[in-house]
This record gives sequence, structure tokens and C-alpha cells, in this order.
Amino acid sequence: MSRLDSKGFIKMQGKAMAERNRMGSNVIGIVQPFVPNYRVGLFDAIDEQLAEHGYKLEVWHASPRGRVAARGNSAEGRWSVPVAQHRASFGRRNVTFRNIMGRARRSAAVVAGLASTNLETYLLALDPQVRLMLWGHGKNYTAGNNAIDGSIEAWLCKRSHHLFSYTESGKEHLVLRGNDPEKVTVVVNTTDTTRLVAAKALVSTTESKSIRERFGLGGRFVGLFVGAFDGPKELPFLFEAADKVFSENRDFVLLLAGAGPDSDLVEKMASARPYVRLVGRLDTEDLARISTVVDAVLMPGRIGLVAVDALALGIPVITTNYPYHAPEADYLSAGEDSLWTSFSVDSYAAGIDSLVKDRARLAALAAGALDRGREFSAEASAGRFVNGVLSGLTQ
Repeated sequence: MSRLDSKGFIKMQGKAMAERNRMGSNVIGIVQPFVPNYRVGLFDAIDEQLAEHGYKLEVWHASPRGRVAARGNSAEGRWSVPVAQHRASFGRRNVTFRNIMGRARRSAAVVAGLASTNLETYLLALDPQVRLMLWGHGKNYTAGNNAIDGSIEAWLCKRSHHLFSYTESGKEHLVLRGNDPEKVTVVVNTTDTTRLVAAKALVSTTESKSIRERFGLGGRFVGLFVGAFDGPKELPFLFEAADKVFSENRDFVLLLAGAGPDSDLVEKMASARPYVRLVGRLDTEDLARISTVVDAVLMPGRIGLVAVDALALGIPVITTNYPYHAPEADYLSAGEDSLWTSFSVDSYAAGIDSLVKDRARLAALAAGALDRGREFSAEASAGRFVNGVLSGLTQ
């Protein structure tokens, strides 16, 4: 449905504007634990598109701490509103509370995370002055399902005016739990791929050659890991598999980009391997530059938004059927833009080695990734999000 010429959309927009006038506020608040730098482009686009309909975005967020802070990827934007965040632990369970109720009551709508561990969401759901919408995975991808959590989240969904999921499978799960499909918008999670692709287009042949020389890559096959240095990424698994690949093929190099709580372990393991290069954390421009020398993205553990970046850059992902991938793994199509193996070191090593030796197959996967990557942009995801907000304002 066209945002510009649909009669249905214009009618929905009119209802949303009337709702805004009734409530006396034009603020749409989004609640976040913190703002990762990859969210900036999306929030900028949401802010711009909300403004077209007379609304203003505010992102109410705290600052990361502990293992999350160690990733070094937090950011702020023109829509930032810092809030206090309190956390408590009960055994292995962490719960948080953010004091946002005053802001929520003065806003046209509040979009909170679909999670049972955010205590303020219960207050938002129970307050008749708050128009609550929920944003999340839709189902639990990254851990085992918990019946109590599922029941709580189902209750929260029933009390919300609109729901946002990252994927079609997330929406299907919500619908199966009794939610009206018209009440659920698939946003499609993304990074600022427009900026990323534009940055790559500016990288000269000379600059790309300089990167190869700097890291001693020559004409070898270059695999890139990019992400947090933490447990779910399965870095020891990656090193073990990469050892096997290198033992069979000396034309293999592994670049490691990132930071995190396991940085010391990663640096120790990398220093013992002549084929490994540490390249530090990569911002958008850095990733664009490095991508010009990369043949494949190697992610045996949890895949998240790296899937979107890889597709946008036209780089195949080599991964496994790791049981706790984030929902963005659904964006990859095995055999078309990515290579999937079983979650075993031997299988994964064999998968990498097969592409090291078969450049024609590698090129076909790269072409598939580039084609698929054109479907993702912060602007398109923001448009879906804003349309969902406008729909929720009329419910």
C-alpha cells in the first residue's frame, strides 16, 4: 500500500491525528535499555517520518553497564531522553525498572519491549492513560521457551494497541497466540544499509589494496567475524574450525572485528594463530572499507543484524544450525546467499573449506546476497514502523 496515495492510509492518518489532538500530545515514546549505534539510522528515519504526520519521536533509554557496556557500541541521537534504570537479580533472572510513567501519560503512545522482565511495562499495560504498543522478536529465538514468560507476554499483548515483530515467523507466533493479524506489523529489523552501501561505493581500489597490504592478506581467502566477543558467538568453536581450514589450506585468513567481555580470551587465542588478524571495532565506514577485501562472513554462533549488513554488502554468510540464532537469521536463504552446516566443528570447517576451493560457488552466493540485500533499508523499516504506530493510534 502506497504511503502517498492510499485512501485507506489517508483515513488512518486522519484518525491518528484526531487521536493526537484528543490526547494533547504529539510524542511517540520508545523505551530502550540503551541505544546501540546500529539503531541510530533507524531511529533517525522513524523520527523524520513521524514528523511528516505531526509526531515527534523520543527514545527513553539508559546507559549500558557490565558485559553489555564492554561491547562499546552505545550511542545517542537527537531523539534521546536519558532515564534512570534500576536492575535487580533473582538467581539467574534479571529484571529492570525505568521510571517513565510520567512521560508515558503525557505521550500519544509508548512503544515498549515485548519482554516479561521489564517491570515498567506492567504499569504501562495497566494504566488507562497510556496507549501501549509492544516491539520485540514475537517469539523467543535466543533461549528456550518458558511457559510463565509466555503467559505474561500473552497478557501484555492483549493489553496493547499494536504489536511489532522483526520477522514473519514472529508474527505467525503472535497470531497463533490469539492476536489479530491486523494488529501485528512486521517491521523487518535492519541497520542503516543505505549509508553502509554508499560508504562502500566510495572505497577506492587503492584504498582496498592498502588494506590488503596492511593486514598481509595478499590474494588469500578472507573470512570475517564481526560482532560481540561473548559466549553466544561461539568464538572458541570458530577458532577450532578455522584451525582445521588453515591446516588444509594456507590461503586462508581470518579477520576478527569486535569487542566484548571475552576480549582477553579472543586476543590470547588470536595471538597463537598466524592466520588471524584482529581489526578492532568497526563503525559503518570501517566495515564498508574492510568489506572490499572480505570473501565471506563467518558466524558459527548467534547471528543477528550482521545478516543484514552482510547481505547489503553482497558477502555470503557461512553459519551453522546453532539453536539460538536471533530472528535476523531468518533473512538468510541457505544455498542462495549463505552456506549453512550442522553445528559441529568438522562440518563447519568443511563448509568453509568448500568455498575456499570453489570460487565460482562463492561468487554465486555473493551475487545472491547482493540481490537479497537490496530489500533492506532503515527508511523502509521506519515506514513500516510508522504505519503500525498510526494504526495503533486508531485502535
